[in-house]
Amino acid sequence: MPSTWYEFRLSVNPELKEIVSDKLFELGAEAVNENVDSPNELQSYFPAEQKLMAEEKIAEFWSVLKTNNPNLIPLSIQVLEVPDENWSESYKKFYYAQHLTDLFFLKPKWDNQTAIPLGSIPIIMDPGQAFGTGLHPSTRLCLRTLQSQILDNTRREQLKCLDVGTGTGILALAAYHLGVQQVVAVDNDPIAVEVAKENFELNNIGKIEVSTTDIKQLTGPFDFVISNILLETHRELSNDYSRLVPEGGLLLLSGLLGYQIREVFQLMGPKGFINIERRNYQEWASLLFIKRRSK
Repeated sequence: MPSTWYEFRLSVNPELKEIVSDKLFELGAEAVNENVDSPNELQSYFPAEQKLMAEEKIAEFWSVLKTNNPNLIPLSIQVLEVPDENWSESYKKFYYAQHLTDLFFLKPKWDNQTAIPLGSIPIIMDPGQAFGTGLHPSTRLCLRTLQSQILDNTRREQLKCLDVGTGTGILALAAYHLGVQQVVAVDNDPIAVEVAKENFELNNIGKIEVSTTDIKQLTGPFDFVISNILLETHRELSNDYSRLVPEGGLLLLSGLLGYQIREVFQLMGPKGFINIERRNYQEWASLLFIKRRSK
């Protein structure tokens, strides 16, 4: 662990706490929690080498949030140097067992008391330093779409699914739990891959193939491609989506803000993708496409 850490204190609109918390984790924060003395203030902790990057990316993120949230509190970051400590343990107090959908039930690795509700599918998680706690709106949107598209599919055991930017592996886990037997998960972050492997083991699943393999090296085809990442990366990977998804195959894109939807339609439409479902939660959106069949 680094010897110098910085505490970032941000005042946040109550309804945006979860979104901002997940963004801070995505940027590399070791822990994020609410200030007990000021409930609308989030405290996050970054190692010294990430301080400048975090300040810059938080400002960019705030600008994006402002677009769809005109009442957003003006950005004010108080940065304090703090002594070395294992801040990654503190998030456990705020990451608790809960329903992610009406079917999926999140249970943290360290929770030995909460019972899994009858009829629920448990997802045992330790998010560690990877993105994908399961609490972000974009993740919940993807889980709902996976549930609706796979659960009643009579061919689900024959489907081959790809999870791009798997993070903690939560969406790959969900697809497998729903009955998909061939699941491939990739992420360019080696730490995320290790976290995903640990979560697969926690859920007693050894059949999911996870690696840092570049998507450009994959050959496919995949009946269902899931990609819950940022718009910039969707742009970069759009040709690979088209290459890997066969005619009649499905492509689920998320990590999108509402105002970005039109651009995604313009990006994927010419590549033969037809939008068949759109979901929204807070200011986030997910889009499900089917690859057009040739006449």
